[in-house]
Amino acid sequence: MKHNNEIAVLLVSLALTACSDWSDHYEEQLPAGYGQTVMQVLDGSTQTFAEQVRQAGYADLLASSQSFTVFAPVQGSDAADISRVVANHIARHVYPTSTPQGVGVEMLNGKIYEFDAADSFAGTPITAGNQQARNGLVHQLQHPIPYRNNLYEHLQTNPDFSKAYAFISQFDEVKFDVDASTEIDIDEQGRPVYDSVMVNYNRLLEHAVYGIGAIAREDSAYTMVLPTNAAWDEAYQRISPSFKVFDEDAAVADSLQHVRTQLAIVENLIYRDTVPSAMVTGTTELETSNGRALAATHLNFNNRETWDKPISIEAEQQNGRTYNNTLTSVYAREVTARSMVDHISGDSYIEVVPISASTNPTVIFDIPGVLAGTYNVYAVFLPVTVEGASEELDSTRVSFTVAYQNTNGRSASKRNNVKTLLTSGTDVTRMLAFENLEIPVSNTTDRLWLMDDANDASGVPVTTQLTITTNVTPKEFSSGELSRSFRLDRIIFEPVEK
Repeated sequence: MKHNNEIAVLLVSLALTACSDWSDHYEEQLPAGYGQTVMQVLDGSTQTFAEQVRQAGYADLLASSQSFTVFAPVQGSDAADISRVVANHIARHVYPTSTPQGVGVEMLNGKIYEFDAADSFAGTPITAGNQQARNGLVHQLQHPIPYRNNLYEHLQTNPDFSKAYAFISQFDEVKFDVDASTEIDIDEQGRPVYDSVMVNYNRLLEHAVYGIGAIAREDSAYTMVLPTNAAWDEAYQRISPSFKVFDEDAAVADSLQHVRTQLAIVENLIYRDTVPSAMVTGTTELETSNGRALAATHLNFNNRETWDKPISIEAEQQNGRTYNNTLTSVYAREVTARSMVDHISGDSYIEVVPISASTNPTVIFDIPGVLAGTYNVYAVFLPVTVEGASEELDSTRVSFTVAYQNTNGRSASKRNNVKTLLTSGTDVTRMLAFENLEIPVSNTTDRLWLMDDANDASGVPVTTQLTITTNVTPKEFSSGELSRSFRLDRIIFEPVEK
């Protein structure tokens, strides 16, 4: 009797590793053959599934000292991918049939299911539960758990999506998960030895800073638009010209253009929150285990909402802003309660004034991240009333010069100094500096490059600059007709819709 009590206590302790509230689930009498491994229990009760476990390569794992719960279908599965199905029926740790509803049971493939009742798991009837082994439990199921692809598996298994999968999957790897692994020893050099857990990892999807969305994880919910190969090709042809690059080595330029075009496609397929309505139009929803899967035969990309968004430069940011301090003074200003102007970006701006009454002040801004294509360029000027109602009204004329890289790698420039480019003393002026400005080559980085700790975006030369200067004659200034000062909120490079 004492021996039986000791065994019962041992089993209760094992169960408590899964949930401390399950205090009564091992009260049944131990079955004959207790002391077998989970694998041996499968061999004696569900031979077909046991053979599939061997085919999938999990037999040694289920015979190890680690603890498992196996949900074993009586007849096994006739699916072609046995490994995928077997991993869908094995969980680490012990989960008896008394596990409360709502407790997620994570399978080896990451999918998470729950007990519907003591005799049902993931919508599948349990025909024999709590078959005990020395390293876990076996529950016999009437039939296999219905398998639902996650978003990544849809790409992986459907040949219609093979081009998107080919690009994303090239970043797949298996890596050591130190957090999930257990330290079991110390080697002769004093280094820890782990009971290693290896996990699948894709840096494009899962990088902590630059990943676009963990679509292979079952504990994350995303909406993903899945492009057919025809949709992929169509989008590639449309987007590729925007990522034209200059490099002395033409092969390098072609490679960068190719990679960045594909990145631009996939970066705008995955959404955590709101999906642009145009992207949903014409799609077909597929059943998935971790969000929404929307199959698309055409990608309704609005370039200005997705891969070619407007570039906004806050004037008050010092990085990327230069001026000749012997001719010009630049002051960063904060909006105060005296301001008569609303909706100022970032509640701050710069005031640009000449040091000498005989000079026109000039300030130059770097414009990073431009793509090859057409832009409308705006500068947002603020009236003097931003400083208060009592300020003396002023207006000035400005001119603009834009410098950019040409297809041969040399610098080119354009100037706009028409007489009508006047600021207002009372109103915000969203001034069109250049209309339909053609930028021949892109000047940007990408998330894959930024994932390398050795790379720093701040060290990348910016090849596009916008120069703003007042264009006021000595007579206009001395007469008080025009000022030589201005207040600038921001600069906007707005792509033309295409």
